Amino acid sequence: MLRYFVAVAEERHFGRAAERLNIAQPPLSQQIKRLENELGTVLLLRTTRRVELTTAGELLLARGKLLLSDAARLAEDVQKVGRGLEGSVRLGLTGSATYGLMPKIVRATAAALPELDLHVSGESLTPVLERQLLSGQIDVALLRPPVDSTNIKHTIIAYESLVAALPADSPLADRAELHLRDVTEGALVGYPANSSVSRVLDTEIRSAGQRPRYSNRVPETSTLISLVSAGLGMAIVPESAMALKLSGVLYRPIVDAPTVALATAWRSDETSDTVRRYVDFLRETIPTLLGEV
Repeated sequence: MLRYFVAVAEERHFGRAAERLNIAQPPLSQQIKRLENELGTVLLLRTTRRVELTTAGELLLARGKLLLSDAARLAEDVQKVGRGLEGSVRLGLTGSATYGLMPKIVRATAAALPELDLHVSGESLTPVLERQLLSGQIDVALLRPPVDSTNIKHTIIAYESLVAALPADSPLADRAELHLRDVTEGALVGYPANSSVSRVLDTEIRSAGQRPRYSNRVPETSTLISLVSAGLGMAIVPESAMALKLSGVLYRPIVDAPTVALATAWRSDETSDTVRRYVDFLRETIPTLLGEV
């Protein structure tokens, strides 16, 4: 009834108000009369040409518009929460994605989900991200399979090429592209043996009859690229790590290197609509973002 009254009070005419509300005039008049009866006071003074507001009607119009606006905002807020568009999400990212993808994810999230409170942490290997998910430290992870825990669900959303990071004074620096054997014949710096990239890469190297030689293994991509810059060896990293620019480091494609998967992961018993909605958002958005890296 309040919405009907505000329409008549603003239009100062029952016919125009009925058209605005898309209802017939007689039911509108009945609703206004019912409202006046419930409040026990006259709200409108009716003439053949125009409708005037009583003092009580002026008060109801002013406060009624505020109430209707608040009700509309409340309905919108409830719908947003129900769709998982508001709330807080803690996102953890694997090391290489921290540089190429994380800034793009943060910007895309702010643009598409402005009501979402996103907390981001990076530079973690998949085993660490699994532990953080299971302990509740993060809600969603962007990691590289395989995922060992059966209490974590994951969906592969993209595959990335592996590239070589080599010192600028490397004998291979003048080549536009490399083969895997070119890189693995020399000393390497790499991720720990239990990292997803190392597991994929070492399997590929050994299947070719080679035995990789690592001078250093470190979990952080930034440290790994710093070791390359220091001349301690070449590294094989996901393509998104190329966003990390350090002096003295060159990146080259490896034409026969395997790809590594990138996946969103979350707890299998997750009940938050916000988390599930954000997982869907990442699944839809990241393939496009990877093309911009």
